Amino acid sequence: MVSRVSNRAMTARRGARRLWALTVAVAVGGVAAVAALPSPAVAAGSSTIALDAPDNGTPPQIAYDPTTQTTYVAWSDPVNPGIDLCVLPANATACEGGAPVLLTDVNGYPGYSTLNHPGIGGLVVLPGGEAVVIGTPVSTGTVAWASPAGGAAFLSGNNGLQNGGNFISPVSLFYATGNAVALSSTDVGLLDDYFDYFSDSQIAGPESPAIPAPNSNQTTPAGEFPRKALETNGPEIAAEPAPAPAATGTDIVVGVGDNFGGPSVALPGCLNSAGTGFGVSVGKVDGTSNAAGTLNGEGLPAYQVLACSAQTPVLASGGQAGIGVLETEGSGVSGAGSDFTLDYRPFDATATGGTFGAPVELQDVTNVSLGGAIELDLSDDSGTGVYATWIDHQGLVLDYSSNGGAGWGGPVVVPAPAAGTQNDPVIVGTGGGNAEIAYDSNPGTGNQVFLQSVNYQALAIAPTTVATTQASGSATGADLTISAGSIGETDRATVSGTNASTATGTMSYGLFSSSTCAASSEVFHGGTAAVTAGVAAPSTGVTSALAPGKYYWQAVYSGNTTNAASASTCGSEVLTVVPASSVGGSGTSNGSTVTVTVTCASTPCTVTITITYTETLAADKASAARKKKHTKTITLASGTFKIKHAGKNQLAVKLTGKGKSLLKAHGGHLKASIVVSDHTPGGVEKTTGSLKITTAKHKHK
Repeated sequence: MVSRVSNRAMTARRGARRLWALTVAVAVGGVAAVAALPSPAVAAGSSTIALDAPDNGTPPQIAYDPTTQTTYVAWSDPVNPGIDLCVLPANATACEGGAPVLLTDVNGYPGYSTLNHPGIGGLVVLPGGEAVVIGTPVSTGTVAWASPAGGAAFLSGNNGLQNGGNFISPVSLFYATGNAVALSSTDVGLLDDYFDYFSDSQIAGPESPAIPAPNSNQTTPAGEFPRKALETNGPEIAAEPAPAPAATGTDIVVGVGDNFGGPSVALPGCLNSAGTGFGVSVGKVDGTSNAAGTLNGEGLPAYQVLACSAQTPVLASGGQAGIGVLETEGSGVSGAGSDFTLDYRPFDATATGGTFGAPVELQDVTNVSLGGAIELDLSDDSGTGVYATWIDHQGLVLDYSSNGGAGWGGPVVVPAPAAGTQNDPVIVGTGGGNAEIAYDSNPGTGNQVFLQSVNYQALAIAPTTVATTQASGSATGADLTISAGSIGETDRATVSGTNASTATGTMSYGLFSSSTCAASSEVFHGGTAAVTAGVAAPSTGVTSALAPGKYYWQAVYSGNTTNAASASTCGSEVLTVVPASSVGGSGTSNGSTVTVTVTCASTPCTVTITITYTETLAADKASAARKKKHTKTITLASGTFKIKHAGKNQLAVKLTGKGKSLLKAHGGHLKASIVVSDHTPGGVEKTTGSLKITTAKHKHK
């Protein structure tokens, strides 16, 4: 069973409190007036349908049956005496039958009037899939409509009206809309925490036993937390089967509330009256009895403090995660400071009761309305998923936990409609991060009820970009020029985007010879580095010297649950490798040395210069027949030099004996070859060229 029901802050019949809520919204500049976001029809991870015609929308409630994947949305009809119910089978884009069905009490229960007709009180799905709509015709009782799984009974006959249209419970949700919870496959629990009444009521049977006096949250002279919590949309009642050794059929029922309407006395252990409370009842589910040991007999005891400096508690139950509470906590609630956070607390159930555990923070909402957020709602899915929604300065916000509330993925904004705003939103989790949100909105044609299907992961995954900076030694930049023989060059990447602060995962680096970064052109793989808060560790350094030319880094981000994968633009970084040294094409000789011009790409540098001459020898008869030439390479000059200064350096290379003789034999003019060997960190880099040697001219005195 998965069920979520809404609680509008206050309808017109709760005038004073609704006025307070409106005053808060105005004071913060209007929470609903957020910046326009993409239309849900086109936004990733979200789609929206209208459930009825314009001018037929009021605050909705929502429930989901995981066995048939049927969604139910109900709201009070603004014109006709009854409740509009939309039944949506799996993947439906419109209500079953084409439009909502109007649920009415055809018998007109005594005491009704045209101004006091049934309105929505609650909406639940029982174990096994039976769906129940709770009606609130008056402030002293409840009627119900029900259908087996799939909702067929709502669409035929008397629309599943129970107990002949008579009350099923003396408890009304007229002032506490949404406080209904499934207890068993036949019973619901109803909590009117405005007047402190609780009942366990059968759906199909006669009215549950009369309650002679308030049986919820009572102390002398008056209990704290006496009315529905401030600005929440979800229920303040939850239930789950009591664990062993409790007898089969025993349930735990939990109620929560804040002290907004309570006495101005300091709560036990708190600074002042600002806080939340909870009560726990354990008893047999039996809607026909108020005997001792039954839930009707036990009621809900006086609430104890749940948390100091807290407000707006809302409950979820029905899934494997068990009962949990979402509320606003922080020093700002009590006035001791200014901090407001949204926190989730799991309920630790025992056979005889239980208590709430330590808070897990979803978001710091210090700088937004109502000390952070309004319109809170909470839902379990049938597994361990928990879903939280609220409205703050960003608009409608969603968070999701896949592990029963122990850890949360982080808040994401639910895309707003192209026109109108998401008012009175309520949520059900359907599993795996998927959820459905019902809300009312006026897109300019009249108020309507809408259903928005969302996928948390798709909304949470924000587009990203990757920026990179390369480094060689102490030099960094988008464009670097290095000498051949250099090693150790690195690249480092940073992730940017809406959720960049939550970016984890990995970054893979590559260096390519092609400006398209084609895989076949990769000359060096820089490894895979971890990403933390959007910043990646650097690549490993280049280990082998690169040949002269241009090279291009690219970094590829893996993405994570809140950030999309992306890659840096190939060509945004250029690494230019130039020869380690260069030599002029001419040299002069004084008979004992040859002076050449050498330039190093970086200094200091150490070079070894070798000048050679290749001599063609007369061929013997056999070689001549094969047309093969005999050659001999003669070293003319050689030497090793350490160059300290940048720019052109004149180096006198000592001639060998054979070099002197050969140069003399050719009249001091030769065309030779030169090799400059540069000793670099990456090894010896050789630069070759031709050299024209001439005899130096001497000036005569």
